[in-house]
Amino acid sequence: MLLNPGLLITNGMVLSLPQLVLSDRSITLYDLRMSSPVRKLIMRTKTNAICWNPMEPMNFTAANEDCSCYSYDTRKLDEAKVVHKDHVSAVMDIDYSPTGREFVTGSYDRTVRIFPYNGDHSREIYHTKRMQRVFCVRYSCDGSYLISGSDDTNLRLWKAKSSEQMGVKDHPNTPIPETK
Repeated sequence: MLLNPGLLITNGMVLSLPQLVLSDRSITLYDLRMSSPVRKLIMRTKTNAICWNPMEPMNFTAANEDCSCYSYDTRKLDEAKVVHKDHVSAVMDIDYSPTGREFVTGSYDRTVRIFPYNGDHSREIYHTKRMQRVFCVRYSCDGSYLISGSDDTNLRLWKAKSSEQMGVKDHPNTPIPETK
């Protein structure tokens, strides 16, 4: 049986432990030092994306076709630590914030959602009238913005905390006007 690899993702902390998402609904952990699979997890539905938590390198979250995301501890793959629900269609992409305290998902339901890493429901929902199915999402390096790419060939920039006041920021080399 020929397996079609969809994603090969390495844990940022342990470079010799990549994950492979296969077309047979499995997530496989490989140890490159021994060139053999360490663990294999069979999901009920297809996994579209996986992201490692940058601050807890033993934890990862998988975005699935069944409208949910599943967080796992690599030491206990028997059951998910948390099942993150709220999407109403397949979750296509996922990315953790640089702090590892939350992650963003994009879905076929035309929404971008932010979940706490240990919460089962989203804390923020982003969508617009014209936005189509969301295929990719990323956090900015400082964690203050989200970038989403959708089927309508647009990239959108969102605030990670929608109620936060941003305002106009001055450039550090801009002279301060004198007052008389």
